[in-house]
Amino acid sequence: MNVNLKVLGVGALFFIGGTAMLTAQKRDTATKTRDIDEVVVVGYGTQKKSEVTGAITQVKGDDLKNLVTPSFDQQLSGRASGVQVTQNSGLLGQAPRFRIRGVNSINSSTYPLVVVDGLPINTGDLGGYAANNALADINPNDIESMEVLKDGAATAIYGSRAANGVVLITTKKGKQGRTTFNYNTYLGVAETAKYFDLLKTADFITINNEKRTNRGQAAVAFGDAYDTNWQKAVLRSAAQMDHNFNFSGGLGKGSYYASFGYTKQEGIIRANDLERFSARLNADQKVGERFKVGLNLGVTRTITNGLNVGESSLSGAMFNVIRQLPNTPVFDPSGPYGYNIDVVGSNTIVGRAENAEHIANNLPNIRFVLDNNIYRSATSRIIGSGYGEYKFFDWLSLRSQVSVDRNETLGLLFWHPFHGDGVSTNGRVQNNTDISQTYNWQNVLTVNKSFGGHNFVLTGVNEYQQTDRNGFMGGGTNLADAFFKSNVFTGTYSTPLSFGYRTANSIVSYLGRLNYDFGKRYFISASLRKDIMSKFAPEVRSEVFPGVSAGWTVSNENFFEGAKSVVSDFKLRGSWGRTGNFNVFGGDFPYYGAFSPRKYGDYNGLAFARMGNPLLTWEVLEKSNVGLDLSLLRNRIKFTVDYYINDANRLVDRVQTPASLGVPDNRYISNIGNIRNRGWEFSLDSEVVRTDNFSLNISANLTLNNNEVLELANGADQISTYNIIREGLPINSLYGVRYWGVNMANGNPVYYKNDGTLVQANLATNRYVVYDPANPSNVTQAATAPDLTVLGNTLPTYFGAFNVNMKYKGFDFGTLIRFSGGNKIMNVTRKEMLSQNFNNNSAEILGRWQSVDNPGDGWTPRLWAAGDPIVNGPTVANSRFVEKGDFVKFDNITLGYNFSKDTISAIGLKSLRVFAQAQNAIIITKYTGADPELEIAGVDYNVVPRSRVFSVGLNVGF
Repeated sequence: MNVNLKVLGVGALFFIGGTAMLTAQKRDTATKTRDIDEVVVVGYGTQKKSEVTGAITQVKGDDLKNLVTPSFDQQLSGRASGVQVTQNSGLLGQAPRFRIRGVNSINSSTYPLVVVDGLPINTGDLGGYAANNALADINPNDIESMEVLKDGAATAIYGSRAANGVVLITTKKGKQGRTTFNYNTYLGVAETAKYFDLLKTADFITINNEKRTNRGQAAVAFGDAYDTNWQKAVLRSAAQMDHNFNFSGGLGKGSYYASFGYTKQEGIIRANDLERFSARLNADQKVGERFKVGLNLGVTRTITNGLNVGESSLSGAMFNVIRQLPNTPVFDPSGPYGYNIDVVGSNTIVGRAENAEHIANNLPNIRFVLDNNIYRSATSRIIGSGYGEYKFFDWLSLRSQVSVDRNETLGLLFWHPFHGDGVSTNGRVQNNTDISQTYNWQNVLTVNKSFGGHNFVLTGVNEYQQTDRNGFMGGGTNLADAFFKSNVFTGTYSTPLSFGYRTANSIVSYLGRLNYDFGKRYFISASLRKDIMSKFAPEVRSEVFPGVSAGWTVSNENFFEGAKSVVSDFKLRGSWGRTGNFNVFGGDFPYYGAFSPRKYGDYNGLAFARMGNPLLTWEVLEKSNVGLDLSLLRNRIKFTVDYYINDANRLVDRVQTPASLGVPDNRYISNIGNIRNRGWEFSLDSEVVRTDNFSLNISANLTLNNNEVLELANGADQISTYNIIREGLPINSLYGVRYWGVNMANGNPVYYKNDGTLVQANLATNRYVVYDPANPSNVTQAATAPDLTVLGNTLPTYFGAFNVNMKYKGFDFGTLIRFSGGNKIMNVTRKEMLSQNFNNNSAEILGRWQSVDNPGDGWTPRLWAAGDPIVNGPTVANSRFVEKGDFVKFDNITLGYNFSKDTISAIGLKSLRVFAQAQNAIIITKYTGADPELEIAGVDYNVVPRSRVFSVGLNVGF
């Protein structure tokens, strides 16, 4: 058997098969030319990839076409260095956490600017009663490419909106030629990736009775007729499907692309589902030789059913389900509505069965709540633009584009009057309407001239954007009957509720940009943008944002010719830029003082509600970047490295005022605070093997990031329940008590003081006393509570991914492996599952101290009924529950087969591919929670777990 392989060596890979390398030279040269001439979208225009001097990462639609995700943001995760896209909940419709090069603000939005076909769109959550991810309205099948702008020079062209980076999305266009049709579909099932290890009935009875008897109280847990897995009563196997049909082509001087999509997903938690309809039409038409017009229009309709996701809400699904008693049933044919529910006076509680008491906090039957309450959002959205472009000369053109992003969300909330959230108000029903409209008008003048090796591209931009948002809620409580749950009906409730709002902002911008190169060796790019923003007072609403970058393509120098057989391309880059963040908290008019209605005796009046600040303005980022682009062996190995420093200044934060001033909440907002992010980015793309029948491509990226708070208001710490913001530390570091372990003489928990001495929480007296290892039984010497200290950084210090794609004849295989680490997580869910109240616990509690002869694991104290603050520590971060957030994830594993053209041509098909795919397939981590990415500010607290999705599908072209 004669096999000629071309294997490229990087590190442990070595060259073999020299003959094949030589025979492929002609094809490699063509590949090199194609790579150099590749066009990259840079905002208000395009550039050849070889001419780019900023830090820009391109993700092509072809690289994502085999992924089956409901939204493009999930596809971007792990594909670009410096970019973190994290689904921190398993709830369908939840907006992701989206960061580019770290956290750049204390209180304001950290979302990047997302631009679709030139239109900056709304991001985050669109509002309503159910989670409503704005980015999910972009059909992934419609995306041609995504460019991520990261450094100052690349982002400065977007000025006050680009502090957190920019994501440019270009949707697909038609091409000249006959019409082509494509149909893509998949069917899948989602399963809970990880269940909590909760006690079964026998251990539950033992543990909860021991809690009581240790404290001298009577046993409370009885009856072993049931052994209910409440997690499986709430979590489920969920069906998912997606259909997408598109066609494209060209006729005469025009081209078109149209698509239709339908997605239906069940969430792994009952009551959560999503249904989406989408359509797109992109068309371009030349009128004569100099004029061109076009339309890009996307329409979506999304209906999402959500649920109560409050961290500590009694009917919050995960808060509730981990506490439910396993020796009680979910359903009871003789109970109200067929559920296990007890009526106790005016209250209703999940039934206690044979237990002597009801569950702590009188929790409701969570299955009833999920089956009967409604949290629904129905969203209709249009994202569209129309443009006209006139070419005065070959070197001078003018493009004018008008765009709109209009979103209308209709919501329905219903709380059943019998049980759950609605008991205290005898039910609740609400409808809400939220309408958001963004209009954008851009005029772009471009001059492109070349002479004598000098190449100039001058761009002038005038842009106006206005956003209006208004909404209204109407409804009531004290319902006449639960029958009236599908809408607000007049006369069906006795206590009306209503409120409304309206807000607006606008921005006018002027931009000039110069791109210059000489001989394709020396490159300079400079831009200057001026933004005028209505959100701020007239005296401070104008700001200028400059950016500059330079590059040197060393490989195009004459002296480099001898090295080109090995080094195909070698470029050095450097940039600096200034950008802003106008999404500061405080609303659209933070410079105005605010008043709210108040009653004084029998009189109506107004009260001072907020102090305005006429000097408040946008946050500003200064970004510096140096980079290197290197391609080897006819562009078969591509390597990029960047070092960056992002200094975020004038951060908006709250400033404390003396109580005597009468300022509401004794605080006002002001520009005071600085944060720095600095780090390294590495990217590698290698075509390791390529033959006629077999190919192997490996790409990887790594980001190292360090975050530091440089300045706060008056230098004062900001301390919340589990976190601290302190100068010199990463933002939102964990802050709490440091745990030592268990006093083996009595089972008391022991903590460190900051001076290194130890104190124990004496369960018998609910007091802190000194712990002396030489005399552990002594509990007589009083002590103060353990000191608070910094327990860890909550931001990953490194993250990245490996992407492997392999083809053999008709088979294709791909996998994306992501990794992250260097951060700590306060696992509050784990702490809650060790509760000393009458509820279920995790299996970890079996390691508790019972006696000197049976001391347990040395980490879990003695049980003590209702003793949570003393047994498991105060309500702050606790090193006992602080864990490393490091992980490695096989995010996506795909195996496909492409049928040969000879096989399918007889049935009129151009292409046919079948595939199987697993998402969130494997996770390797020491973190004990459901998922190390299910955290907010380093705190994991009762969130819906993520799912593992298995799917099969096909791609058809005809």
